[in-house]
Amino acid sequence: MTDADKYIIADVMSKVLIDVASDTTAGDAAEIMIENSVSSLLVKDKGTIVGIVTDRDFTRETARKSSFDSLTLRDMMSTDLVSVGPMISLQEAVETIREHNIRHLLIKTEGDEYIGMVSVKELLSVLFEEIRQQNIRLKGKVGELEKFYKVAVDRELVMVKLKKRIYELEKTLGVESDLAALLTE
Repeated sequence: MTDADKYIIADVMSKVLIDVASDTTAGDAAEIMIENSVSSLLVKDKGTIVGIVTDRDFTRETARKSSFDSLTLRDMMSTDLVSVGPMISLQEAVETIREHNIRHLLIKTEGDEYIGMVSVKELLSVLFEEIRQQNIRLKGKVGELEKFYKVAVDRELVMVKLKKRIYELEKTLGVESDLAALLTE
């Protein structure tokens, strides 16, 4: 289990959902997005969420040279709303985003009430921070392993020196002993 697995989507979702009427002009919607520092708006028709418009939709319409004064959100919104429950893991959220090739994932309750949204940017930010924290912990573990290795090498050097000294003493005394062999076992 990675540290990112301990999070659920409800932990990282934005609870601020801004919705606008489907007959709102693209120009007015762009102003709302700028004023609220958001990259998407939910689109409502007769009190029901029927679509989403994102900064990507504005880019596409700009490339088409659409007039934002006459273009309404109804004309440019995405109606294929992808949503998940608040208890799914970040991994499942990433998989859903990739599967549907979207950048904004809606979160809703079992009662079909939208309660939040998460963007790819927000998910990447959380996942990047988790990777950074894991990197810090791994560096600590590497340091511990290096210390352990040094102790093991130092002990091995002591054993080699001890074996050599025993061998020299045996030679000097003319005694054959299994003491050196015992030390290696």
